[in-house]
Amino acid sequence: MDDSIGRLVVSLAGRDKGCICAIVGYPDDEGYVLVADGKVRKVEKPKKKKLKHIKPIEGIPVDKCTLSASKLTNRLIRESVAEIVMYMDIPS
Repeated sequence: MDDSIGRLVVSLAGRDKGCICAIVGYPDDEGYVLVADGKVRKVEKPKKKKLKHIKPIEGIPVDKCTLSASKLTNRLIRESVAEIVMYMDIPS
């Protein structure tokens, strides 16, 4: 399960619905992940989300949607999200 750290996902529920964010860790609770978008939710204080409330980004090559787990920074996440938004032509 640790291989999904750094994966970009889309939030399906909550205040951040529709937001693209990265999985940055796992809490002690099973069925949850910690996500950050680098802007509102920083890597230092990620949001706890249920697995059923996120989904992987589809239609984009996996290498563009996966960040290096050892180099997860707010700046890298913001830049990757901006690149995905531009690639998918989504209004931000």
